[in-house]
Amino acid sequence: MDLYRLGIKFFAAGERIQPAEFIPIFHEWIQKQAFENHLLIDVHNYSHIHEGPGILLVAHQGNFSIDMTDDRMGLLYYRKQPVETLTEIIKPAVEGCRLLENDPRLRDRLRFHTDEVLVVTNDRLLAPNNDETFSTFEPRLSSALNQVLGKTFKLSRISDDPKERLTIRAVTITVRG
Repeated sequence: MDLYRLGIKFFAAGERIQPAEFIPIFHEWIQKQAFENHLLIDVHNYSHIHEGPGILLVAHQGNFSIDMTDDRMGLLYYRKQPVETLTEIIKPAVEGCRLLENDPRLRDRLRFHTDEVLVVTNDRLLAPNNDETFSTFEPRLSSALNQVLGKTFKLSRISDDPKERLTIRAVTITVRG
């Protein structure tokens, strides 16, 4: 399965930050070309859309957004170009989270959880929302998440509706000693 059109969302914690606060940060990322192997292009403000994409940073390889879906703010990275491994999709999302957490304008106000991840497939042809696709994709995704984050995750489908995109919730498995 050559699936690469994936979205990876890490949920934010801390005080509620106004989406517009991310606009100058994303513009600075463009000026500095802050991500290796990404051509950062433009910023769009969709914060007026209820539970929408918030602030979008467009790049040739993938888009970053401060996503507000289900009233849960987080950083969502959607990959648009092919990659060799799934880790190449997870790493920019993690890097974006770290850059935002360490930005002086947001420091001590924003953190991202790495114990819960939402993964959205954006290719219904290659990844229909069914048991077969999930069982084929799950070991690869689990391995990639473990490789990048150093944690073991339990993966589950959000919905069984074949009209929906395959969306996977990954939650850290806690080992009790």
